Amino acid sequence: MKIILFSFYFLISACLLNAQIVINEVMYAHTTTTEKEWFEIYNKDTAVINLSGIEWKDATSTIHTIVAVANNIYINPQQYAIVCQDSAALKLYHPGISGKIFQTSWSALNDTGDDIILIKNGGQRYDSLHYLPSWGGGSDGYSLERINPNGITNNQSNWGTSTDAMKSTPNRQNSLTNKSYDLQLKSFLISPSFPKAGDSLNFNFNIFNNGLNSANNFNLNIYRDQNLDSIPQAGEIIYSKNFNANILNPNDSIIYQYVIQNIDSGFKQYIGKIIYSQDNDTLNNVLVKNINVGGSTASTGLIINEIMYAPQSPEPEWIELYNNSNLPVDIKNWKISDSSAQSNPVTITSSSRLINSKDYLVIAKSNSILLAHTRIDTSKIIYLSSLPTFNNDGDAVIIFNNANARIDQVFYKPVWGGNSKNSLERISPDHQSNDSTNWATSLDCEYSSPTRQNSIINFTGYLKNDLIINEIMYDPLTGNSEWLELYNPTFKYLNLIGWKINISSNIFNLSDTCNIIIKPNEYLVFAADTTIYNRFPDLKKIDSSRRIIFNKSLSLNNEGALIKIKDAMNNVIDSVYYNPKWHNNNIPDTKGYSLEKINPLLGSNDRSNWCSCTSPNGGTPGGKNSIYTQNQITSTNLSVSPNPFSPDGDGFEDFTIIKYKIISKIAQLRVKVFDVKGRLVRTLLNNQLSGSEGQIIFDGKNDSGEKLRIGIYILFLEAIDDRGGTVEQVKTAVVVAAKL
Repeated sequence: MKIILFSFYFLISACLLNAQIVINEVMYAHTTTTEKEWFEIYNKDTAVINLSGIEWKDATSTIHTIVAVANNIYINPQQYAIVCQDSAALKLYHPGISGKIFQTSWSALNDTGDDIILIKNGGQRYDSLHYLPSWGGGSDGYSLERINPNGITNNQSNWGTSTDAMKSTPNRQNSLTNKSYDLQLKSFLISPSFPKAGDSLNFNFNIFNNGLNSANNFNLNIYRDQNLDSIPQAGEIIYSKNFNANILNPNDSIIYQYVIQNIDSGFKQYIGKIIYSQDNDTLNNVLVKNINVGGSTASTGLIINEIMYAPQSPEPEWIELYNNSNLPVDIKNWKISDSSAQSNPVTITSSSRLINSKDYLVIAKSNSILLAHTRIDTSKIIYLSSLPTFNNDGDAVIIFNNANARIDQVFYKPVWGGNSKNSLERISPDHQSNDSTNWATSLDCEYSSPTRQNSIINFTGYLKNDLIINEIMYDPLTGNSEWLELYNPTFKYLNLIGWKINISSNIFNLSDTCNIIIKPNEYLVFAADTTIYNRFPDLKKIDSSRRIIFNKSLSLNNEGALIKIKDAMNNVIDSVYYNPKWHNNNIPDTKGYSLEKINPLLGSNDRSNWCSCTSPNGGTPGGKNSIYTQNQITSTNLSVSPNPFSPDGDGFEDFTIIKYKIISKIAQLRVKVFDVKGRLVRTLLNNQLSGSEGQIIFDGKNDSGEKLRIGIYILFLEAIDDRGGTVEQVKTAVVVAAKL
């Protein structure tokens, strides 16, 4: 009798070569046409490794040669190499890059997740990565970085978004990887929170060792930032503490306290900075804190809400205040200043002036503001000819109450937003005034929104798939327009001002008017021109469930292209790389037929979720897709026997039989086997035509013909009925075992 068992040790093992070449960084969603896609490999071994015969592939079956078998190219220990789509583009974007760079034939790395597999000629794997956008990278051109080269490759906690100033670190140490020596000023606290003149200020510093090695002989410098520029300068040091007798071990902290007694009144700003000669990362060595002495910052709820610091003539400079409290605020004898006039602020008004709860007040240098804003509420403006001049290259806006206590202040910089026509708008009244991420360029039709709700407020809180790509007509009949259909599957009213569609390297504004709102379950048709009416005359009728926008520059590649929808903050809401092979194979000529989603709630990059339109018109723009269906999986049956089974060639339970029963009478079937880490190890069926019942023999081997390791695997079945669009999915566990 054979005794079947398996070891959990094997569940965390990977069928990889002993050579320690690992995937270390991935640029899968660059935002410029300059850089192109690439990934980085790293030799974490202590020995030199010959890269001869090394290849790579993504989730598709295409294999690309990196180094030919006949070439002996070596990578030293702790050395990097780049595998890229375009080496010239990489060097143009990273002019200082050095080290090995390999340009190969390329398969596009999907923004929605993909595989990167390093292969030794002959089929064995060096390393493989199955990444998802939730792991990091992808946003605004940042790479996906590995944190620990010695950690597990397919572990989400071992990856994150690059924090480097260049957004990536090709052929150099990852920004997320612990440095050999790295001290961080982890926190800097000042108490009490609301001191008065004569009180003591208590500083609390937490110095943390992020590095891999112990640290000693470093300094903590404390500065009084007299000019409020947040830059520590030698003449501003008030104390320096040397830690030459302390050894700070990795992942340990030192708490240091400093006291300033009998503090005088006024606004103060202090800086803490670590000075450590061996530090490999000095970007985390400085923290800036400020405090108002002589009375707390008044809890009036009045905040600076919008700044026009670089207007276009004849519009004057102005700022907007907002009352975020539940009570009116009287600003009689309140004052305003810029950075240079803090000691001599200008009185806003000497008369009583109330700003009601959740209401606005604009302080403008002259009444020429009215020429630029037809919708402004003139009852909510104060004209102040002595309003300070706010610098275009960065400045401060500071509001004082009648007791000269600071109520709010913004030390803005031009990189925060705003320009020669648009104002700088606050995003949230509840977030910090000096948080750069809480400000952005106005997207209002008048380029600013004085006495009205900030336009940028409407563009926050959007999530992936709030607006989805639902239908694509890339190859219309002659004399007809190309078009895309977008759909709002949420309960939200989506304001699309500032949204864009990226098609390959082309960028199109999604809105054609000042305000474009897409309601729940509403469609947006984006067409090249009005010839779309030739094929679909019903689109001329007024229908509240759809909107149509025209852009004569729209062009869709018949060979396939990457389409992205981005919101006003440049976040990718949905994307698809469509392919003409997604059409129904039974249609001899797909010209004039759109590609439709089977279900809009399923993945845009899932080939099984797209098929040819079955409508006689060849498309359903602005309406429900002809092949739409709801997901059905509950009645599908999948069984495996024997289970466990032992494919060791001894003639006893070397194979297992997989039986399935699906709802559809005829469907295309995909059956795949994944390991417990979610990596695909075997494709048993791939889009094979099947009836409602059947069985498959599984021999316990991977796609390379090698016996799988002992352990638990996941069997996944997916059936697609192209005629009705039915999607059925079911999975079960199968155990590969061995005799004792």
